[in-house]
Amino acid sequence: MNIQDLAFAMEERLDAFQTSGDPAVLREADAEKLAHQLFYAIDWFEPFTGTPAARAFNVAVLLAAFHFHRFQDDGSREDVTRAVFLYQLVCQTAPDQVPDVVLDSFREHGDEVGETLSESTLAGYTAQGINLLKEAETTGVQRLLDDAVEWCLYAARANPRQDVVWAESLVTLGNVLTRRYEYTGDEKDLDRALTVTVRAAEVIPEDDPCRLKACSGFGHIAIRMFRRTGELHMLDLAVNALREAAYGAPDDHEHRAAFLTNLGTALSERYRHVGVVDAAEEALDVRTEAVRITPPGHPDLPSRLVNLAGALATHTGHASAEDDRHDAAVTLLRQTLPLVPDGHPDRPGCLYLLAGVLRARFTHSGDARDLADAVDASRSALPAGAASGYRRSDLLRGLAESLSAYARHCAKPRLLTEAATMLKKAVRQLADDDPDRAETLTALGFVLRDRFTAEGRTADRERALAALREASAVPTAPAQARALAAVGAADIAAGAQDFTGATAFYALALEQLELTAWRGLERPDRERLIANFPSLVADATACAVRAGQEQRAVELAEQGRGILLAQALETRTDHQVLRARAPELTDRLSQVLDELERLSDSPPGRTAGDTAQRRQAHERRSALARQREELLTEIRALPGHDRFLRPPSFATLLAAATRGPVVLLTASTYGCCALVLTKAGVRVVPLDLDVRELAGQAVVFLHALNGEPSPLEAHMTVVATLAWLWKAVAEPVLDALGYSRPVGPSSRWPRLWWCPTGLFTLFPLHAAGNHSPAQDGTDAVLDRVISSYTPTLRVLLHTGQRPGPPAGEPTRGLIVSLPSTPGLPDLPAAEDETRALQRRYPHARLLTGPDATTSAVAGALTECSWAHFACHGSQDISHPSHGALLLHDGPLMLWDIAALRLPHAELAFLSACETSRGGVVLADEAITLAAAVQLAGFRHVVGTLWSINDAQAPAVANRVYDNLSCQNTRDPAAALHGAVRAVRAECPQAILNWSPYVHVGP
Repeated sequence: MNIQDLAFAMEERLDAFQTSGDPAVLREADAEKLAHQLFYAIDWFEPFTGTPAARAFNVAVLLAAFHFHRFQDDGSREDVTRAVFLYQLVCQTAPDQVPDVVLDSFREHGDEVGETLSESTLAGYTAQGINLLKEAETTGVQRLLDDAVEWCLYAARANPRQDVVWAESLVTLGNVLTRRYEYTGDEKDLDRALTVTVRAAEVIPEDDPCRLKACSGFGHIAIRMFRRTGELHMLDLAVNALREAAYGAPDDHEHRAAFLTNLGTALSERYRHVGVVDAAEEALDVRTEAVRITPPGHPDLPSRLVNLAGALATHTGHASAEDDRHDAAVTLLRQTLPLVPDGHPDRPGCLYLLAGVLRARFTHSGDARDLADAVDASRSALPAGAASGYRRSDLLRGLAESLSAYARHCAKPRLLTEAATMLKKAVRQLADDDPDRAETLTALGFVLRDRFTAEGRTADRERALAALREASAVPTAPAQARALAAVGAADIAAGAQDFTGATAFYALALEQLELTAWRGLERPDRERLIANFPSLVADATACAVRAGQEQRAVELAEQGRGILLAQALETRTDHQVLRARAPELTDRLSQVLDELERLSDSPPGRTAGDTAQRRQAHERRSALARQREELLTEIRALPGHDRFLRPPSFATLLAAATRGPVVLLTASTYGCCALVLTKAGVRVVPLDLDVRELAGQAVVFLHALNGEPSPLEAHMTVVATLAWLWKAVAEPVLDALGYSRPVGPSSRWPRLWWCPTGLFTLFPLHAAGNHSPAQDGTDAVLDRVISSYTPTLRVLLHTGQRPGPPAGEPTRGLIVSLPSTPGLPDLPAAEDETRALQRRYPHARLLTGPDATTSAVAGALTECSWAHFACHGSQDISHPSHGALLLHDGPLMLWDIAALRLPHAELAFLSACETSRGGVVLADEAITLAAAVQLAGFRHVVGTLWSINDAQAPAVANRVYDNLSCQNTRDPAAALHGAVRAVRAECPQAILNWSPYVHVGP
């Protein structure tokens, strides 16, 4: 250890003594050895000037205290002699650091006792540290940072007052130690930086200008802490501190641009690791402002331009098109390169980012020149970073990613070997718990996988699997990074026909996906992150089936499907068992979950509102999500509660099939099948189907629903699709269940629930059959079972466990009717539909025309037991959360409905277009208006899969209510089934009119 390391070790020893008060801490052999080494590391009889004087003072203060405390304990003559010798040096500049008894003795004997240093002198020492820091940043010479540390310590230890001057010396010391950590990777420097900066911040008044420096310094340290540990709490602290500095600084503050730059870094980390889109947008804003206020020629301008380019490259807002933002970033970086010549510390970062942006631009433009330029930039960055302190592991990974991208596109497999070599070097430079280790190992795994594909060497496949396995297990890495690694490993295992191994990796990926979409994020961010894994549920389920783990397949399908629904159900579940065991814990959890649900999610298409309030809501949401995690940890430690709010077991899920079979449909490159749940267990029904065929049928069918290419051809396509769906999917499932013939007139109709996943969610499974005029009409689902749908098994269990209304309880109806809606085509038949309902239910509340506003309808829903909507509905299959019921004053959004709590709700009839239609994106999240209405509280929902015929809607509705009125026990599914069959009998070829109606519920 060098002198400074020895001195810090001595300081830690003294701190331990002060904390414990035990003199034995100073008597240990290691302590005595340390004191001996430190004393003889300095030539005490040599005249001291400059940095050596600062170093000698810092050592003398520590060693003198060490020996004086030992003397006080046992009166050792040797200790007091050495303490007096050292205090003679200390008292010349800092007499306040000398014990009174020693100081009095000096004065009695006429020894020199200096004056307490003035504030200006102490500030001068701190300024010397700042100058050395700047010189080190310019030259890359680490020794200058060592010297800067000594000057800052000198300024702090020679100051008897814990005032702002003292605090500023510690803030500067924290900055220097952080910079040295960035150069050396010594984690002790970062820990010390955090400690001294926190101590400084505690004594700085709120309105003192130095507080801005302390906040900025703390924020920078917290960023580094987060990068080292992966603790999101540190990142939140960084953002909060840096916002205080950046937004609290006056416009003319000399360090405002630096504050903004650091804030931009923290926000970019938040977007990269957590997925908060607002953070990316704010990062772009603050970095743009930092560049704007930085004058030409300023030494920090190049780094700020590079940071701005990074923000442009990752910006996800609507300000610019994908290609435009990449073009802008490339242009900005190429303009910056002349400002950072060879040897400049910002050159490697500029080249590294340029290569990354060029690779990203290639994915959109397909221009191979971008890949060639990326390789060149990455190769140049590597030697440029040798002396700059820029993380070499990042530069090595950047070169590898450029090489592998070029190799894949240009069929140059030999470059994959060089890429693998670079990544292996990068991995060796990263600690086992470094959060970036997962990303680097994942890149290595993919490179080795690609080389296996190109050359067929089994060893490469095994090494790729090992790298991805290790990446998925890095505990400090972002959950999304671990999920990506696990999916990569699963794909390789499945490709090798190891479906058992693939199932385990997919299970890990699903677990990490749930953590990725954590409750601390707004809903749009959670949706975007889940959408990054579109085939995960299907692949996990299919591999479990191939591995012979049918029950596990059901568990994985349920775990990955409806993640957002499961989160919402947490608040709507009555935790009776937990309350009986731990009522206080239950109350605390309920309070946290309720507040999480009340926080606005600011969905896309809405006004963001006041920026400060939105940021405050985000911070509160993050804090609540952490409280939730802490409470769950505490609850799961209770005996018998280890599975609390975890994905349910197969035994629990099987209860969903109590009233009839539940059919989970899944389609993957690893196979297509139906998992049929009955009271007896689960049965796999293989489907003679290829996922590419299914995707092709889905595209054709969706075009047909839009009337393309012509109404006649669209009708023919729908008929053909339903026939194909019958042959490929429905008939094999029904035959396996024994429902192989139409139900006779006096026979009891069996019930069946469809729970499709992925691409299957786009099809009307209940309407599958041969409906062409040439067929006899008996080969159809409608003739064999009463179909219902459920978003997930958990939802079916939840709604099935809720009791229906007590016998004899008066029903409270709500009719929402909009024959005319501003800005939309009229629905003349809605008036007929409404009149018929009013005759049937004269006491039902009617909201129509200008009275049917979003607020009025939302309020009325809380008081009704059944509701009927005759209005326009809309759904965007690429953004399913944009679904809405279109009312007089605007849309009643899907998630505004889901947020309602409707204690009396039983049946909702959504006689509007697309009310049970989900999305092509996020298909496994079951984001439909019907699901939202059910989540709000309605046990039964009648909805539609596509646009319905206005003239036909009253006929279906009237028959449904006729059937309900004839039932002893209300059964909406049977009522709808009978109504649709009756309409089909009257108009068998009007398939698009009667087939969109579906029942969702128990």
